[in-house]
Amino acid sequence: MPASDSRRPPVILVACNNAPLTDRISSILDGSFSLVFTTSSTGFSTWVSQSNPLLTMLDPALFGESLHATITETITRTPLTRVIILEDDNNRPVDQLTLFKSGVHGFLSHSITSTLMLKAAHAVCEGEIWIPRQLITKLIGELARDTHAGTHTLNFAGNSSIEHLTPREIQVAEMVHRGGNNKSIARSLDISERTVKAHLSAIFRKLDIENRLHLALFFNELK
Repeated sequence: MPASDSRRPPVILVACNNAPLTDRISSILDGSFSLVFTTSSTGFSTWVSQSNPLLTMLDPALFGESLHATITETITRTPLTRVIILEDDNNRPVDQLTLFKSGVHGFLSHSITSTLMLKAAHAVCEGEIWIPRQLITKLIGELARDTHAGTHTLNFAGNSSIEHLTPREIQVAEMVHRGGNNKSIARSLDISERTVKAHLSAIFRKLDIENRLHLALFFNELK
């Protein structure tokens, strides 16, 4: 049997000073996850290091102009931590494309239904992304333009970085390409989900790509 990462509930760190929203998050996610809350952006990196969350939910209103830098520092300090942005429909929208490129794994509206919030939290913790369809369209369009312009060389012969992947990393990458999530990949390969995440981090670094969507598109071009 593969080693299990689910002996205790995954830790989610919620950084938000919107009391109604944090109360709602608590009522929806408590029990399925171990929740840690902070209402201040001061010392946030320390909170991340101490709680070592699998998922961090960030309210842009709490961080202001430092949001992008906070995301970068969070991912640098704890590369296995995944990030969701809590979007307020009544405030100025965030630049989803830029944030996604910086490493964000999902976007949730404050008004998202309870069922979808719980589903999104589980999905992102299991290695999926949770982004709106319009952002996927933008990403595919941008990658298509880059490929047409020659800024991405997506083939085995022309991309020597693929040669640096280990056989196991290629196996994991191909399973992601076929739509597998971390849990199903771990089960198939008889390894832990944490090991799958470590393989993915190495794959992203070696191929100079940023997330599962880029990886799937990368391997799609190799076929």
